[in-house]
Amino acid sequence: MTDFLINDEIRQWQKRAADFARDELKPHAAEWDCRAGIDPATSFPFEALKKCSKAGLRTVTVPKKMGGAGLGILGHCVLLEELFLGEAGFASVVHQGWKLSKMLCHFTSDAQRKEFLPRFMDVDTSTMAIGMTEPDHGTDNILPARQPEAGLKLSARRNGSGGWNLNGMKHFIACAAMSNINFLLARTDATVPVNEGCTMFILTDEVRGFRRGRVHAKLGARLLMNAEMIYENCEVPDSWRLSEMNQGVPFMARVFSRHSPTTATFAVGIARAAYQEALAYAGKRIQCGAPIIQHEGVRNRLADMYTSISVARDAIWHAAWHADTAPEGQYDPKEGLRVALFASEMAPEVCISAMNVFGGNGYMCDHPAERHVRDALMCYHIDGLNDITRMKLGAMIAGEAHAGAI
Repeated sequence: MTDFLINDEIRQWQKRAADFARDELKPHAAEWDCRAGIDPATSFPFEALKKCSKAGLRTVTVPKKMGGAGLGILGHCVLLEELFLGEAGFASVVHQGWKLSKMLCHFTSDAQRKEFLPRFMDVDTSTMAIGMTEPDHGTDNILPARQPEAGLKLSARRNGSGGWNLNGMKHFIACAAMSNINFLLARTDATVPVNEGCTMFILTDEVRGFRRGRVHAKLGARLLMNAEMIYENCEVPDSWRLSEMNQGVPFMARVFSRHSPTTATFAVGIARAAYQEALAYAGKRIQCGAPIIQHEGVRNRLADMYTSISVARDAIWHAAWHADTAPEGQYDPKEGLRVALFASEMAPEVCISAMNVFGGNGYMCDHPAERHVRDALMCYHIDGLNDITRMKLGAMIAGEAHAGAI
């Protein structure tokens, strides 16, 4: 274990996150998940998000001088794991705000921060979304593909007033069903590969020409309300442009390359929740005259689960520490990619093993085991399918330059 890396400030926030997850999320998790499975568009518990804001948790990664707690990547990982013990989809929403607030606070101009930061800090239900994936374009955006015809198509074209007209559609976008701040990657040059022809913008949800489409129904993490973002002759000022012209993908990579340990934490949090439920059940379920934790086969399962979770956590925290401390130009993106790959494949295995501790009960909705399995399956797809992570990591190991540590 690497507890020695955690300072007193992070420990205090960790306890606050753990208490919030225990008291405000876990008691309602099954109900929220069931409701979201029936109606994904209107199921998010905004009152819980308001309580999260009141506790100071929603804004912990915002710098202290801007009103937050200033936690870095390691603190992000530590707190996020605790929130996942409460409810995976809700924790994912909070994570999205923690991640995107770093872009808002550190990679915008003074004028942009003055305009957009209050929308996040002062609105206790504020969430943010980043639009990249489109119905026909996902993997080719993040490889990135080298063919000019591949990759996202939502277009940004100059208009006569010096601004931009946006036309196109995104889908599968986390928090897009309710976000009041949206980051958007748009194609500004269709004659070159996607990593050379896109530009990043920041927008409000109130801009004319923008509307939300359907909210996607999902297998797990249902409170993370993925939805469509539709732009039809949407006019935005040039002052909302974040990146240099046609440098949107490198801009995004520069902002997010250090964040792989945070998404790897999804896996540890979900797996730990499943493990703890299985451990508690094993202590009280009687078979053959004794609690099943007395049976060697169950003990072996629990030992394997514990080992997998703790090894993944140790690796993630090491990668997070590296992300926080490595000077510019010395950060190794392989550190984050390796933990993302390992943890994402660990979580479903642990959750299925935990479900089997419950026996037939584990397959029933009366217990949380089946929900943890469903939630864990999203880990295969975070920031691209694991196959893509392997391709990126293999290319880096082979010494190939790769514009894509997104």
